[in-house]
Amino acid sequence: MPIDQSEAVILRTQSFAEQDKLVVFFSREKGLVRGIAKGARKFNNRFGSSLEPFSIVRIFYYEKERQDLVTVSNCDLLESAFELFSDRRMACFFSYLAELTEKFSPYRAGEEKLYRLLVSLTRAARAGQKVEYLVRYFEYWFLKINGILPDFRTCQKCHHRIINTAWLEPQKDGVLCDRCARDKKFELSPRLVQAIDWIKKNPPEVPPDLELEADDWKKLGRVFQAIIVFHLEERPRTLDLLDF
Repeated sequence: MPIDQSEAVILRTQSFAEQDKLVVFFSREKGLVRGIAKGARKFNNRFGSSLEPFSIVRIFYYEKERQDLVTVSNCDLLESAFELFSDRRMACFFSYLAELTEKFSPYRAGEEKLYRLLVSLTRAARAGQKVEYLVRYFEYWFLKINGILPDFRTCQKCHHRIINTAWLEPQKDGVLCDRCARDKKFELSPRLVQAIDWIKKNPPEVPPDLELEADDWKKLGRVFQAIIVFHLEERPRTLDLLDF
């Protein structure tokens, strides 16, 4: 049986049977894949620490006909994220990344942009970037890659260019100007649009050169998360873990 291999990010694992693990990983070539790592729960198993969440790995696996789960035969650790999970807030952030990636991504549909985003966020976190910024960075690009990021600069109703404050439209597919908006729940101020422009133009490891308070980043998160929940049609479980 031919063995396939790919560079991948480990999203999560869980116990499976007596000695195995279910491994959910995001492959550069094939996107979201689920598989069984035989013997991964044994003492001194061949996988070592390579199956820890958000490890960047070279994973080897083979597929059986008419089976959704692949069999993971080996895994070489390229970059570890183990030290990041000692910080509770960072651990919550990566759990959020993993849940959204798994819920939104079609099974075995390659999406290299999302793979590169996961890798770059992991490296930026290891380089010391603040988690409050990383989560907003992820949400913006996650919406963009999935094709559900609205135009934040044009009113959905009157089609005028928005200069001042905008409000997220009830169907979450755009914004309304202050004059057209009726449901003023999710505010998008010029300061937040400035933050979006920064995220759009810079890699995640670059500290934002913006005069924004912690509450501003939270407000931006509420806008992004409202869009995510609307399209997902459920509230992500890990969203309740975020306090930033």
